[in-house]
Amino acid sequence: MKLTTEQIEYVSNYVRSFDIKWCELQVELTDHMVTSMEEIWEKDPELTFHQVKQYAEDRFGRNGFKVIEEDRTQILRKEFRKAQWNMITEYLRFPKIILGILLALLIFKATFYFDEPIKFVKNSFVLLAILFIPAFYSFYANRKIKGKRFLELNISHSTFTGIFVFMYWIVFLLNTFKESIQRYPIIMLPFCCAWVMGILFIITGIHLQRKTIVNVKKQYQLN
Repeated sequence: MKLTTEQIEYVSNYVRSFDIKWCELQVELTDHMVTSMEEIWEKDPELTFHQVKQYAEDRFGRNGFKVIEEDRTQILRKEFRKAQWNMITEYLRFPKIILGILLALLIFKATFYFDEPIKFVKNSFVLLAILFIPAFYSFYANRKIKGKRFLELNISHSTFTGIFVFMYWIVFLLNTFKESIQRYPIIMLPFCCAWVMGILFIITGIHLQRKTIVNVKKQYQLN
């Protein structure tokens, strides 16, 4: 028992009615529903289309579509974080790590040439915002690809929120340890290292974001 094109379209619209807005999930859930319905209908041809649809939906459980969406979101976030940390780890290995250490020491050394070294480091974090420009442009340009939204793309875009939070807490800690830093300038060194880590997070985030866009376009033939 095969569903007609009109019936498949009906199932697709029904899936979207549960506020499943991500294209890949719409396709996947519709495919699962159609396959399940055809199996049920094959066993009992006397059932009506709507009865078969109901039985197929029951297999997903109550609020099953949204549960699957939440589970997939968590899985993609973990996969993205793992991929990003793997890239960062590569930069923290010899010999690449030498460049990072030298850059952190250079920023630390530069603080001694300013009357307000804490303000200098704060401004250095503010300058990192410039690196966000390509990421934000990519976000607005690729929120939808040919009118379709993808969960995988949304995950790759949202990673930059975490970077902003990271930078906010570094600046907050700078203010907290202001007096201690003035007494013991060496305390500034970990903040300089955090600045280098901020660069790595941004660069790897932008790389993975672009890679995700290319993969989605290729997978769904949206070029």
